[in-house]
Amino acid sequence: MIDNNTNNNIKLKLLNSSSIDTEVGLKHFNNNSSLYIKILTRFVERNETLNLNLLNEEELKNTLHTLKGLTSTLGMIPITHTIQEIEKESDKILINAFTQEMSEIIRNIKNII
Repeated sequence: MIDNNTNNNIKLKLLNSSSIDTEVGLKHFNNNSSLYIKILTRFVERNETLNLNLLNEEELKNTLHTLKGLTSTLGMIPITHTIQEIEKESDKILINAFTQEMSEIIRNIKNII
């Protein structure tokens, strides 16, 4: 029988991908894999239907700032860099790249958790 901690460690190993560095994320959560997975689950729930194109300028600025910190903390370094680029220059191509990256991350998390 697999205990929860072992199960979580298996999930974290599977979750490690080019878009999510779980080692970075876990460091921010004192290697508490249960908490990390819980936050990843909430990340999916809150951002699954996010559409940056529907936000006004102020909402976009606030959303990007929040996401930049959260994605960095969770170890989602590539999308964090995309967010930083969008903040510098609000470009539709970058927003489309963000949307694709976010969809991949969410799909990856949902397949594991």
